[in-house]
Amino acid sequence: MTARFHKIVVADPMDRISDLPSHLIDFILQRLQLQDVVRTSLLSSKWRYKWTSVPKLDFSNDFFQKCRDLELHEVSSTITEILLIHDGPLDEFVLCIPENVPIKIESLNKWILCLSRKGIKELELWNLQTDPCETPSHIFSCQGLTYLQLQNFKLSTVPNFSSFKSLVYLILVDIIFESSAIDLMFGCPSLEMLSISYCSGFECINVSSPALEVLHVQGEQVIKSIYLEKAKRMTDVSLMADNPGDNFDMDTISNLIKGLSEVESMCFTEGYIQIFSTAYTLPKSLQKPLNCLESLELEGVNFDDTTELLFVISLLKSSPNLEKLFIQGNYIAGVDLPQILEKSKYNGCCLSHLLTVHIKAYKPCENTMNFIRFLLANSTSLELLTFYICWTRTETNGTSFKKCSS
Repeated sequence: MTARFHKIVVADPMDRISDLPSHLIDFILQRLQLQDVVRTSLLSSKWRYKWTSVPKLDFSNDFFQKCRDLELHEVSSTITEILLIHDGPLDEFVLCIPENVPIKIESLNKWILCLSRKGIKELELWNLQTDPCETPSHIFSCQGLTYLQLQNFKLSTVPNFSSFKSLVYLILVDIIFESSAIDLMFGCPSLEMLSISYCSGFECINVSSPALEVLHVQGEQVIKSIYLEKAKRMTDVSLMADNPGDNFDMDTISNLIKGLSEVESMCFTEGYIQIFSTAYTLPKSLQKPLNCLESLELEGVNFDDTTELLFVISLLKSSPNLEKLFIQGNYIAGVDLPQILEKSKYNGCCLSHLLTVHIKAYKPCENTMNFIRFLLANSTSLELLTFYICWTRTETNGTSFKKCSS
């Protein structure tokens, strides 16, 4: 019986994995680490070259960790060889350059040139070294790009480059802009999402893409001017700055943000809140109703400062359809006599669509409690209001813990 069963197995072998449709095999290979993808060539003759056509190559932490015993030139040679052996189109490429593995710009340029010839669509380049790296010039030949993410590079354009015609998502972190690179990058006609974090080399942002829907800006200081007049489809705006700095002119505050009438989600942090608060109420560019605004997030509000509180109230009065509100207070040490906002300033507001409110403060104060009363009195549809008193550090008793209340 055993021999007979053995004959049946040998006579009718079944390789279920190899017989899977090619798109399923690609799906499996894309979820393996690069080294494991290459090892599949040892499974059988059918699998010998399957890895060479995977649509994504990821040279990130796992790859460099397993190459830690190789010489630096051997690491670069390995990446080059894999790209040369790869056969067919390549949709996604990820390269995360570790701090201890310097990559020559010549090698990087060679790899990007190879990617441009393979019709690369999504590209991520992360430079984790201390010094910024020159952007490989061949990146501007990748006209099929729909997704581009760069970190810690010097960005300057090449002659005859106008824009990335197909680019939809652009994420830039720690980028140093040179010459007119910023205008060309932000002028991509198909751009829908733009995120810039802690970049330098510019004072103004002028987004000329009519398709832009999402804008996230983060940095140490407030950007002097942001022009969004051509971005008619804007629905999500986040402006985050650690402090206002001295890089702005009071006359340009009204032009800081334009084209927000269709915004559905908005986030401001401490630096921008302070800038807007200098006018006591909303700047002129925001005085018209924000009828589409449904979600508002404010981080770093100083409840002891009546000018900031007036800005928040003015913003709420201009947002009749607001549904979600999140406010995080800013801890200011050494404020013995906080300013108290007159109760008459809370009048004239209807928040009939407001459903949820989350407020975090570092200490209870009269302004905070009056603000909560204002919300409760004007939010007829309110379902949930959560008020947190966060942990604080006292000068006399070290760290003290206060029970959160809601």
